[in-house]
Amino acid sequence: MSAHQSVSLVSEYFRDSRGARRALTVVIALHAVLLLLMLRDYFADNDLGFHISLARQYAENNMYWWDYLNWAPTGRPNLQGPALHYAIALLGRLMGGDGWAYIHAFSILAVAQWAAAVFTAGFFARRFGGDRAALFAVALLTGSVFSAAPFFVGVPSGWIFILSGWAIYFFLEQRYVEAILMGTLTTYMHLGGAPVIGLGILLAGLATRRWKGLLLTGGFTILLTSPYIVHFLRHLDWYTGQRGHVAGSIALFTYVLAAPGVLWLVWRRKQGLFLLLWAAAPLAWLFQDGLRFFLQSTVVASTIAGVFFTWFITRFTGEEAQHWLTGALVLVATLYPFAIPSLPVETAWAAGQGFPRELDWNEAEALAAVVERDSLADRIFDPYYDSLCGAVAVFVPDVRQRRGHWGEVRPPVDPADTISAGEFVHMLPLPPDDSLLVVFDGAGLVVNHGGGRETSLVTLPSPAGTAALNPLLVDVVESEIDWLVTNAVPNLFPPPTMLFNVAEIRAHRARMAEQKAHVGRIQLAVLLYAFAIEREAPDIAAGVLRSAHGWGGVANFLGDETALDYVDEARFQRFLTNAETFAREIQVLRTQALPSIELDRATDRLFRDFF
Repeated sequence: MSAHQSVSLVSEYFRDSRGARRALTVVIALHAVLLLLMLRDYFADNDLGFHISLARQYAENNMYWWDYLNWAPTGRPNLQGPALHYAIALLGRLMGGDGWAYIHAFSILAVAQWAAAVFTAGFFARRFGGDRAALFAVALLTGSVFSAAPFFVGVPSGWIFILSGWAIYFFLEQRYVEAILMGTLTTYMHLGGAPVIGLGILLAGLATRRWKGLLLTGGFTILLTSPYIVHFLRHLDWYTGQRGHVAGSIALFTYVLAAPGVLWLVWRRKQGLFLLLWAAAPLAWLFQDGLRFFLQSTVVASTIAGVFFTWFITRFTGEEAQHWLTGALVLVATLYPFAIPSLPVETAWAAGQGFPRELDWNEAEALAAVVERDSLADRIFDPYYDSLCGAVAVFVPDVRQRRGHWGEVRPPVDPADTISAGEFVHMLPLPPDDSLLVVFDGAGLVVNHGGGRETSLVTLPSPAGTAALNPLLVDVVESEIDWLVTNAVPNLFPPPTMLFNVAEIRAHRARMAEQKAHVGRIQLAVLLYAFAIEREAPDIAAGVLRSAHGWGGVANFLGDETALDYVDEARFQRFLTNAETFAREIQVLRTQALPSIELDRATDRLFRDFF
C-alpha cells in the first residue's frame, strides 16, 4: 500500500461506523430505485438527440469520422469522442436496432454513469475518511439536482470527471497499466478528456517525481489515443470553441463544504495529494465551460466535502454531537440542499410525470413518421430548434439539418447560406392545426405536411409577391407581438411542488406551448417574406432568413422546457420593449418592398439583446 493511502485523513478510531454504512445503503437505494423506475421514460437532456443520433450512425456504419447529420449539405468532421457512442450503438443493436432501442440503451448507460459517480465518490471518501465520509459524499452527490443530474443525464463529459480520478489514483499506486487504460478511456469519451487526463497525470508525475512512470503512462496513453488526437488536429481549423446558450445553477451547499476542505488538504497535502490532483485535473473546463466544470466537479467536491466534514466533527465535537451532525447533514443534503433536491425530480419522472422534458421523444417520433410518409429525408431540414432535429434523426437516420448541435465544431461559412428557403423542410414551433398555418396552407403559401403535438413540418411551394404578402406579414407581426406583450411570461423553472400536480403541469405546458406558437407565427411570416424577396434581393433575403431562424430561437427560449431560466425577468422585459419597436418599424413594409435601415437596426437590437 502506498504512502498516500496508508495515512488516513481521519483518525482510525472514527473510520468505522456500522450506522453510517446502513444509512449509505438506504441513500443509494432510494435514488437508485427511482432511477431504475425512470427507465420506462427516462430524463431526456437537450444534448441527447445529438448523441443518440451519432450513436445510431456508428451502429449502422461501424465508423463515423464525418458528421453528415449537422451543417448540411457539406457536414463537418465528427470530433466527438466515440467511446460512449460505440457503447450506445452496441447495446442499441442488441436491443433491436430501432430508434427506441438506442434511446433505451442510452438510458441504461446513463444510470450506469450515475452509479459509477456514486461508487467513485463513496470509494475515495471511505478510503480517506472512513464510513461517515462515504455517507456524506454520497448524500451530497445524490441529494441536489445540480450534482446528481450532471451524471444521471448520461452525457459523455460526465465520464471525464469520474475516470480521470481513477487514472490519477492508479498512477499514484504505481499501477501504470490501469492508469493508461483509464486515461485512454477518458480521452475517447470526450474531446475535453485529453487536457484533463494530460494535466492530471502530469501533476501527479511532478508531485511524486516518478519520471519513468510519467513517461510510460503519458507515452502509451498518447499512443493509444493517437487516431483520435490526429483526427482532431487534422481538423483543428473547424474547432471554434463557440458554445451555445446554457443556464443552470450549482450545488452550492456541496461547494461551501468543499472549499474549506481544499484549504485543509493543502495544509495536509502529503496525505491529501490524490484529492487535490483529482480536483485540479479538470481546470481547463473552468475556462471553456465554467458551468459544466462546477456541475460535474461535484463528484470530487462531494468527496472532499465528505472527508473534511468527517474530520471536522470528529476533531471538534463529542460522540453524541457527531451522531446528531451526521444525521442533520444527510437529511439536509437529501431533502433540501439549499437548491432543488433530486428526490422530487426523480420521483416525478419515476411516476411518469417527467418535468422538465427537454426533449420529447414522442414528438420526435411523430415528426419522423411524417418525414417517412412524405419522403422528406432527401431534403435539408431547417429546424427552429437544432436538438429536436437531432432527435428526429434518431428515428430517421438519413435526416440532415442546416446548422446543428454542438456548435464548437462548425464550418467557417454556413454551407447552406446560398440555398433557397424553398429547398428546406422547415420545422416550425406551430401545431399542425394552428389557424394561421391552416390559412396559409389553404392559400397555397405553404405546404403543411403535419407533425407532432407542437411542431409542424412545412415546405414552401413558390414565392408570393410582396405587394400581397407584405401587408399580411405586417398584420401577423403586429397582432402576435401585441399578444406577447399582453400575455407572455418568462420561461422560468416553476415551484418544485408543481412536479407532483398533473393538472398544474398540463396547464403550465399548455400556456408555454401557446406563447411559443405565437412566436412561431412571426417566424412563419418572416420566413415567407424571405422567400418572396429572394430573386429581387438575395443578400437581403439571406439576412431575413437568418432573422426567421432567430425568431425560432426566441420561440425555443420562451416555450420549451430545455430553455428554462435562459431568459430572466429583466431580459424578458427588454425583449418585449424591443419587440414593440420592431412591430412599429415593420410598418414600413406596407408601403415598400424591402426593409428600411431602421427596421434592420430594430431587428439586430432585438436579437442581440435577447441572445
